[in-house]
Formats: sequence, C-alpha cells, structure tokens
Amino acid sequence: MSQPDKLHTRETEDTSYRHVLKYTGIFGSVQGLKMMVSIVRNKLTVYLLGVTALGLISVYSAIAEFVASCTNFGLPLNATREASELFEDNASAGRISHFACIVRTWALWTSVLSVVFCALLSPLLSYGFFEHDWRHWPEVIYLVPIIVSLIIAGAECSLLKGLRQLRRVAKIETLAAVATLLLTIPFYFLFQLRGIILGLASSSVAVCAIHLYYSVGVVSYKVKPLSRRILSEGWPMIRRGIPYVLAGIVNSGVAMLIPMLILHISSMDDVGYYRAGYYLMVAYSGLIFVALESDYYPRLSAVNHDIVKMNQAVNQQIDVSLRLISPFLILFIICMPWIVPLLYESDFAVILGMTVCAVYYMFFRGIMLPVSYTTLARGDSVVFLCLEVISGVMQPLLMWYFYGRYGLEGAGVAFSVSSFADMAVSCVVCRLRYGVRLSRQTWTNAAYFGCCLTLTVAAWLLAGGWMRYVVALGALLLSGIYSLGGLIRRMRA
Repeated sequence: MSQPDKLHTRETEDTSYRHVLKYTGIFGSVQGLKMMVSIVRNKLTVYLLGVTALGLISVYSAIAEFVASCTNFGLPLNATREASELFEDNASAGRISHFACIVRTWALWTSVLSVVFCALLSPLLSYGFFEHDWRHWPEVIYLVPIIVSLIIAGAECSLLKGLRQLRRVAKIETLAAVATLLLTIPFYFLFQLRGIILGLASSSVAVCAIHLYYSVGVVSYKVKPLSRRILSEGWPMIRRGIPYVLAGIVNSGVAMLIPMLILHISSMDDVGYYRAGYYLMVAYSGLIFVALESDYYPRLSAVNHDIVKMNQAVNQQIDVSLRLISPFLILFIICMPWIVPLLYESDFAVILGMTVCAVYYMFFRGIMLPVSYTTLARGDSVVFLCLEVISGVMQPLLMWYFYGRYGLEGAGVAFSVSSFADMAVSCVVCRLRYGVRLSRQTWTNAAYFGCCLTLTVAAWLLAGGWMRYVVALGALLLSGIYSLGGLIRRMRA
C-alpha cells in the first residue's frame, strides 16, 4: 500500500550536519560492503572461469551501462531533482502519484528505445567494445534484459531519492550486492563462460525487482504509455536530458581513448596496470562520495532557487567530504604495500607510484563534486555538458603528456592535475552563473588537509624505509585529530 502522504517525517526533513554525516557514513558503509562482495565475487569468478571471465564481465557491464545512459535521457537525474522540489513544496499525495506515473511511463518508453538501439547498433557496439571484432553482436543483443533492468531500476531509485527515502535506498543497495553474488556464481559454476550473461541478466532482473518492491511501498505503480497528457508533461524532462546523454558519450569515449593512448605509447601490460591503478585509487577510494547522489543531490535540488541555503548545503557537504576523505587517503597510502598484493598479484607492485601520485584526484573531487552538482540541481544540462566536454578534452591530453614522459607515475600525476583543473573550472563557472561561494572556513580546511596529504606524498616518494612511515603516520595523526574534532564540534552545535 502506497503512502505518499506520510513522507514528511523528522528524519526526511532533517538537513543538519548530523544528518549529512550520518548518511554519508551509511552509504559509505553500504558501498564498502558492495566492494567486499565484489572482491569475493571476482575471486570466485577467477577460480571458476579464469581471468578471461573478468574481462568479459567488464565489457558486458560497460556495454549495458553505455546503452542505458544513451537511452534514458538523463531521466533519473531530472526525476530526482523534480521529486525533491515536490517534497520541499509539501506536494499532495495526488501530485506525487501523478509525477511518479510520468516518470515510470517515460522509463517504460526509454526501455523500449534501448531495445531498438541495442538491436540496430549491436554490430557497432561489438566493434567498439571487443577490439574491432564484429562477431560478438549476438552477445550484445543478449544484454537487453540487463539494460532494461538498469533503466527501470534507475527510475524507481530516483523517486526514492527525491522523496528522501534514504533508508529504503540503503536497504536496496545492500540486498542488491548480496543478490548479485548469489545469482551470478551458480550460473558460472553450471554453464562456465556461457553462464556469464545468464548470471548478469538474472541478477539485474532481481535488483530491478528489489527496487520495485521498495518504491511501490511509497508510491503505487501506475503507467499510462498511450496517454498524450502524461507523455507531454514528461517531455521537458526528456528534452533537458539530451545533454546528459551527450555527456555520457563523452565520458565513455574518454574511458576508451586513454587505454588506446597507453597502448600506442607502451604495451598491453601497462594498460592492465593502468586499469588496476585506476580502480584502486579512483573506484575503490571513491566510495565516500556515493552519498553525494543519494543524499546530497536531492537536498541541494530542493533548495536550488535559494542561493543562501544552496551555499550552505555546498559548504556543508565539502566540509564533511574533506574531513572523511583526507585521513582515509593518507591511511590508504600507508596500507598500499599490503592492499595491492591482497587485491591483485605481487607483479602489480609497479602501480604503487601511480596510485600515490593520483591521490590528489580524490582530494580535489571532494571540493569539485559538491560544487558541480549545482548544475544538476538547477537543471542546467547544457552547462553540465560543457564542463564534461572540457574535462573530457583535458584528461586525455594530460595523460598523453605525463604518461609519455614519466610512465605509470606520470599517469597518476595526470589524474591529479586534471582533477585540480576540473575543480578550478567548476568553481569559477558555478560562482559566475549561480553565485556559489565557498566560505573562508572551507578554503582553510582544504589548505590544512592538503598540507597533510602533501607531507605524506612527499615522504612516500622521496624518503625511504621507516622514515616514510613515521612522517605518514604523523600526518595521519594531525589530519585525524583535526577532522574528528571538527566533526564532534559541529554535531554538538
């Protein structure tokens, strides 16, 4: 039974510092669980099918996500933003149910579009993702259930986020991680490599069902695929989503271009090391930022027309992000010699220098992401696309220059420099266009944590033996005390 009239509770309306920290911790913990499940799943996959299976799974997942992002027209982002505004305006149950019907109807039609897109372009997708091999087009078509499930689940999750049902979102993420493990490994065991797509499809459908189960408990499921009124009311969201589609294409192009640059300059081995270093520093360390989309983005969208509240939300999120990510990054560097052999093999020790040099990538993103999300909160998809294009041009150029000169360590430097450039451009553009202003305290905190991180990186690259650990542990202590003290003081305020 749906309950859109019971959405406003003390918890869902809370925007305090304690709330931000709480849900950053909750979603960070959920992502940590997902990472551990992913490690277990990868280990079992390699044991049952070999290393080749991991490559196939990566390619299949990349194709499914690419097609979904190209055909959903940014519906999840726009739906979250508009649902947040409805929540903030204390909209009636009828308005919320009507809006949910619009979102679900368009999700249904974009799912149909994804099927057509996948079927017609399967040879091209095979050529692009399977190293210029056309013959995998049937496998691309078999991914249709995964793609449709991604689109439907994305729409349902956007409604839950916009209506501040964060506990339900956290439960979904947890159950999805467990379901993916339980539903993929049996197929791998029974059908070997042929079971990869079956396992991925079954787990995707199950995750979609979990989303539906929890979202229908908030707003009853209703679609009107042939209603002109419903389609016309949802069309502005689709139109605004076109730049998001183009931005997704840009990001996918960059993700494919950089390995090609490395392969042109060096060898396939370095491509493998690059991917391992990327996932180690960027993907795994980025778990702390997952709350940005789940909690911060809906809160920011709800106040996007109030510049004072918007600036308060931006500075608040940056403060939490820096206080959590900075000590974590220092600890990550200290533990790197043990983490790499645990996740990979001893041969991958060559990526240590790359990951240390790339550590600033995550640090600057702690400032950049809360600022750049204002473009999404304001629904300014064209500006968002321009920022993505600028980043998409800079990153390959920096990678070509630094990797060509300094190898894998240069690749890490390229990540850090590109992240700094992204931060600078986002801060300037959002300041001029929306009036986003970072407080003096925010910059002071950033400078302090930046110094602690720089001390650690310098010691790791220039010192040797026990000295690097002494300096790094000292920086961790300084960073941790400052971070913990600030968190406690703000939670008591």
